[in-house]
Amino acid sequence: KKENIYWYYDSNKKKKYAYRYKFYDHTGVRREKTRQNFNSSIEAEKALTALKATVLNGGEKIIFNENMTIAQWVDIYFDRKKSKWKGTSPKTYRNVIEIYIKPYIGRYKLSRLSKSLYQSEFIDKLSLIAAPKSIQMYHNFFIGCINAAVEDDILDKNRIAKAELPRIEKINNDEVEGNYLTPTELEYLLKCVKQSCDISRYTLISILAATGMRRGEAGGLRWSNIDFKNNLIYINRTRDFYGERSAKTLNSIRCIDMTEVLSKQLDRYRKWCIERKLIFGIQHSEDDLVFISKTCKPLNQNAARLTLILMHELYDVKLISPHGLRHTFATISIASGTPPTTIAKILGMTTSTLLKTYAHSFADREKKAMQVLSEIVNFD
Repeated sequence: KKENIYWYYDSNKKKKYAYRYKFYDHTGVRREKTRQNFNSSIEAEKALTALKATVLNGGEKIIFNENMTIAQWVDIYFDRKKSKWKGTSPKTYRNVIEIYIKPYIGRYKLSRLSKSLYQSEFIDKLSLIAAPKSIQMYHNFFIGCINAAVEDDILDKNRIAKAELPRIEKINNDEVEGNYLTPTELEYLLKCVKQSCDISRYTLISILAATGMRRGEAGGLRWSNIDFKNNLIYINRTRDFYGERSAKTLNSIRCIDMTEVLSKQLDRYRKWCIERKLIFGIQHSEDDLVFISKTCKPLNQNAARLTLILMHELYDVKLISPHGLRHTFATISIASGTPPTTIAKILGMTTSTLLKTYAHSFADREKKAMQVLSEIVNFD
């Protein structure tokens, strides 16, 4: 008798051979494959060897279970495809699975997935926290998962292909329209965040509003980038769902001044970070990321967006995106008469881009200037 192979007598009293092979599928569930009616142990062994090779190479079709969840299936799909993806794609898709698919719809049974469920529980909820381009990418990846399930005869058809995605608007000056706060609205926002959120989120919203830096630039800040002695912040990195890397353009690499108020807030926050790390037995380092959670892990990439949504829901603060805080900084600076070259340097863009992006704000500034002159130069 060989391992996994046994013999028996058929109905004609003839000796036959069979194999019984137990293995674990991609979901961690124990499976069993059996096959009978071999005329010799050698025939049975050859067939068993072929089966083992198929299982090891991921070619064994999953025995579909009606209770299989979407989370289980996307893990199977990822394991099958990851060796074929290049560069950072495996890491990107793993993030899509863990950050979006599993939390939002992973618990639902794959067999029960419908267009309406997918629309309400995934696409519509993502629309509140993610950009249309990002949602398009997440959707395309998930479409691949579902198409694979159809090919494996697990699903009869792809029911989510025609889901309604948010429109990807062409980038123009209209992006700024409405997506910013007035000084009074900004003051109210900061007050609400301070009294309702932890110090990490309050400091994050404060630095975005006070410097106009991009959300990814704030996420990539390390304590070594902050010069408390000279009240300077050095920006040279960005960090998002795809990882950490150098700044977007040469203009993005810059040094900006921070106010005394912001400097004091960052100093308070730094002390909190040091104390928090000690609770978890972590030694603070100047090379650590600035923004961390209460568990000392890097702060959620969506922290700023979720905070702004929460403030809108709790206090009826005008709803803007995290990038809207950048627009807020720019429009307030323009209204205060700060030179365009200075604003462009702080924001890490060219002066021509600034003038084009905020053309309406500069036009309003010119109208106010002309109004002042008309009051002075009175021809009556």
